Amino acid sequence: MQFFTSAIILILASTTLAKTILLTNDDGWAATNIRATYYKLLEAGHDVYLVAPVSQRSGWGGKFDLPGLPTLETDGGFNYPCSGAPSWGHEVDDDHIWYFNGTPASCVAFSASYLLPNRFNNSNKIDLVVSGPNEGQNLSPGLFTISGTLGATYNSVYRDLPAIAFSGANTNNSFYQDDLDLNDGMEPSTIYANKITEMVVQLFETQGDNERALPVGVGLNVNFPAVGYQNETCTNPKWVRTRLTGEASAGPDIEYDAISGLFVWVYSTYSSAAAFQTCQVGDCTLPSESWVVGFLDCSASVSVFSIDYDATTSLGQEAANLIAPLFEN
Repeated sequence: MQFFTSAIILILASTTLAKTILLTNDDGWAATNIRATYYKLLEAGHDVYLVAPVSQRSGWGGKFDLPGLPTLETDGGFNYPCSGAPSWGHEVDDDHIWYFNGTPASCVAFSASYLLPNRFNNSNKIDLVVSGPNEGQNLSPGLFTISGTLGATYNSVYRDLPAIAFSGANTNNSFYQDDLDLNDGMEPSTIYANKITEMVVQLFETQGDNERALPVGVGLNVNFPAVGYQNETCTNPKWVRTRLTGEASAGPDIEYDAISGLFVWVYSTYSSAAAFQTCQVGDCTLPSESWVVGFLDCSASVSVFSIDYDATTSLGQEAANLIAPLFEN
């Protein structure tokens, strides 16, 4: 295919700070967003491995599923590939684009523990994991815990791999063979891919060849606003440093639908809860990512998170004091 050939030529022609990047998502390997990002990272000269679920795995968080059979029992997303195909495999034209019949978290493990060491001569070290861009924003702790995009990201950080989650407002859920257009400057997937590449290039230029892309134990959560055809006034959102919690933070909840007799997912009736509003760790002067994306024009939130889930010393002691007699025996 001419498109794949052009991409290969571009990567061979580039010599600037080439790094090994693992690209994954939870919308599936055939989604337009992830394919656009793959080619833009290739254009920047990086060695990119796209390894993502064979079908939609949104909302699976950090769940760790593995294929139960060597072949697919059902069709992949967009019927690509069809049932009966191997449970993991790659594009005929590009052996750097893989699907895996698992969750985003297990796609990371498949890549790091099997694919790169066994299929690529043990020569590839993952310098950065890029998860997304998700079709839909993943804002605040309420979605941090259930998002498959974030699940792949914090599972990467657990493995000492620098990782960034990217999410956007375009919930198009489209097949790349129908919608991918890297030359359309108003196409949201192309805009997001360009912005992701901008951040990745900056990260590697700042750190240089011999430094980690991010400190051990931390990752980034990035959320893009509506852009391009969704919001023609915004084609190059500015980066804004944020925190996960704070004003406008929200989470998932349920409501009863009297017409259907069923419960529906909502977001969220307890957004004013003190747990979301109280700053306990981190820089309390930063705005929340929910506020920045929701109320600041054409802005992308960038939050730094840590996988050290321990409470601060003072909070830990305060809670421990409540059960202090238990420790006396």
